[in-house]
Amino acid sequence: MVLMKPKALFVAVLLFSALLWLPATGAGPSSLSGYTICVDAGHGGSDPGAVGYVVEKTVNLEIALKVAKLLEMDGAKVVLARNGDYDVSLPQRVQIANSAGCNIFISIHANAGPSSASGFEVYHYYGSSRGNSLATYVDSEIAKLIPLWNRGVKEAGFYVIKYTNMPAILIETGFVTNSYDAGIIGDESYQWKYAYAILHGVQRYFGVPVHDPVSIPTVKNVRFADSGSYFRVVLDMSEKANYHVYYTSYSKGYRLVIQVDNAQLANLGWPVSNGQYYIRTGSTIAPVIYATQSGNNVLVIVELSSPYRPYKSFTLSNPDRIVVDIYP
Repeated sequence: MVLMKPKALFVAVLLFSALLWLPATGAGPSSLSGYTICVDAGHGGSDPGAVGYVVEKTVNLEIALKVAKLLEMDGAKVVLARNGDYDVSLPQRVQIANSAGCNIFISIHANAGPSSASGFEVYHYYGSSRGNSLATYVDSEIAKLIPLWNRGVKEAGFYVIKYTNMPAILIETGFVTNSYDAGIIGDESYQWKYAYAILHGVQRYFGVPVHDPVSIPTVKNVRFADSGSYFRVVLDMSEKANYHVYYTSYSKGYRLVIQVDNAQLANLGWPVSNGQYYIRTGSTIAPVIYATQSGNNVLVIVELSSPYRPYKSFTLSNPDRIVVDIYP
């Protein structure tokens, strides 16, 4: 046994104590997968919001959709308070976020004031420590990418950040009444910079290393219909993807498999059994459909009532879809 002198022992204790406060490495999440985030584009429909050199409701939605795209690319499930130009009340926005059990809420707005007023600012609800943390991360990331005066992190009692059940922030991206600000927030390239800044702030909040996500095709939904003369399966995609279709047999019969390569599967909202989504279609051609993630691929498996039915597959774009028609 080696005995330490009192002074050496004191130094060792200090070093050990300091190590306890260092952040863990390699143990945190690498993406936003598993988190549900509500993105709220302020105003809309009959409510234009602030009107100046640009219209607030329009730039709010344009930025919000870009934020949603990047969050989804990094694995998050995104809930949009609105995805078009229509009315959504403040209680409805809160209800959307609360009902979805979102982990955080991000509201996108733009400001108005005297023509000299300029800059962006990020609000959280009074006294919310987690809201302050999220607001601080997002504010600092916006400051890195957007050439506007940083008006800072502030507290407020705005309805949507007061009544949501999760940490919530409201971002005022700039002043529509200032020609310079409006030129920034109305410019698509800067809107993408806002979106990346917000993504990076959210990543920091959840302890995810800041990174720009690589686009991965996502099977967002699986739909089906039986026309009588054929049974149609439609895979709604986030973007174009490579796929192939093949038959496989199992103990009880035959299945047609639609394999989407290097893709990920969204939450379909179907029942789950043995780690697979499934749904009973009511069709005599294809009574059950399964969907599952298999490594880097997505498998949509159509159970058939008789073997080797003829089929035709094709893709459609805007939006991107994979369509397979199975014939009796």
